[in-house]
Amino acid sequence: MLMSIRDHTHGWIATVIISLLILSFALWGIHSYLGGGSATSFVAQVNGIEISKAQFSAALERVHRQAQMQSNVQLPLSADKNLRERALQELIEIEVLKQASLQQKYRVSPQQIDGFLESMPQFQVNGQFSLARFQQVMSMTMYSTATFLELIKTTLLIDQPRLGTIFTSFSLPNEVEGTIALVNQERDIQYTELSPQLVNQSIAISEDQIQAYYQQHASEYQTLEQASVEYIELAVSDLEKNIHITTQEIKNYYDENSSSFSLPAKDKQKKLEIQPFEKVKDKVAAALTHQKAEEQFATVREKLANITYEHPDSLKPAATELGLSIKASEPFVKDKAGKGIAANNKIREVTFSNEVLNLQNNSDVIQVTPDSVIVVRLKSHTPAALLVLSTVQKEIVSKLQTIAINKKLELLATEIQQKLEASANPDQIMQQYHLRWSSPGMIGRHATKIDSAILDAAFSIQKPQGDQKISYAITKIPNGYAIIGVKAVKEGALNNKDEYRVFAEQIQNTQGLLEYELYKDSLMKQAKISMAS
Repeated sequence: MLMSIRDHTHGWIATVIISLLILSFALWGIHSYLGGGSATSFVAQVNGIEISKAQFSAALERVHRQAQMQSNVQLPLSADKNLRERALQELIEIEVLKQASLQQKYRVSPQQIDGFLESMPQFQVNGQFSLARFQQVMSMTMYSTATFLELIKTTLLIDQPRLGTIFTSFSLPNEVEGTIALVNQERDIQYTELSPQLVNQSIAISEDQIQAYYQQHASEYQTLEQASVEYIELAVSDLEKNIHITTQEIKNYYDENSSSFSLPAKDKQKKLEIQPFEKVKDKVAAALTHQKAEEQFATVREKLANITYEHPDSLKPAATELGLSIKASEPFVKDKAGKGIAANNKIREVTFSNEVLNLQNNSDVIQVTPDSVIVVRLKSHTPAALLVLSTVQKEIVSKLQTIAINKKLELLATEIQQKLEASANPDQIMQQYHLRWSSPGMIGRHATKIDSAILDAAFSIQKPQGDQKISYAITKIPNGYAIIGVKAVKEGALNNKDEYRVFAEQIQNTQGLLEYELYKDSLMKQAKISMAS
């Protein structure tokens, strides 16, 4: 069993872990996530083990950026509380799972960690592990080697009981057959669409209705809030301009990292073909310059963070001490990309945060790219303002008329549905309302030639019962409403043996994941967790 887990860990599971690890440190800078922080104060204790404020700050940044990427819109300030709770919960769960794995005698050897690290393609050059590339990435993400290795160790440690639970789960034949019958089910349906033209379009809207809608939806009729910022930008590329290296330094770097400047060998018996120093001298110099700049970047970034925190009401002290210039942006809005730095979601989000907009403090250091950071402070702010009613009156009238027409159409659809269900001759009802059925016949859940709303409704309707020949339902569609009738239901059948295996594996994995969640919930309930006051 342990051998199987190990094999799977070095297979497809390893790929998933690698992706998660790289995504985490490349985008979210969680170098303190698993114990790398130096803060002595803590936010919580798990069975006596402290979770530091530094760990929490890094985790909060990670979940915040993840939520931002998933939503594709600016997150409201009200979301901050939920994200803080989520970040802390993730830290607590990781610590609980780590402690449980150790208590259950799971271990990860140094050889496993080294082998896993060397197999990560992100640190390879021409298929071989490159120490120079590894050090470059560590410098870029501000990881120490020890902290990153601890991250790998913890991930592999936690995954042992998880994979053991998943791989020992199983599915019963009746569970597989029941799932196949449901997922592959087909239904014989018919439907008719009701467009707004079926109801009276002449709808008078009173002044009182307009005024009431205007007041109730005032937030929809406002000019956009705008702000502009002053900012300091620190970039690796700027630091490179002030770095001077000697020919001997370049040669030493080449000797230590020659495999990083190699080509695939023409002779299949050899793995690499080392390029002569003179041929790649410029590339070596550029790589060494970039590495030194990255090392400086981490130090200067920390100084920038400290100075702008100690002098929250001005960027001048940081600019003077670090030799950086203060720049200014054009006015921009929160929910739309602007010019320059305002094209960055994070910049806009921070600008309109309470700390910068209302308290008018310098922002924290904002990681814009792996090689650049920015600190902003508010320069100007123009609040949103309510538009004059006369400028939006036509738009409001149009909206109120659309709402009224849709309501009429919904009532008509309900009326027709009720008559169809009560009538012994549904065709007469259709003729009465000048409607026609569309009859695609037997369709599956994943049919593409039918509106998705109609398809979803068709598979939500109860199948005809007893003497009932057709079951009916109505649903909203983009241009009106639809009435759907289900005439027959055909349980899904197995298409081939491979499909049975796929379903069985999916059920097994689902049950295994459920069992693991129960295992995790049990550990969380047993753990002694205390929050800092």
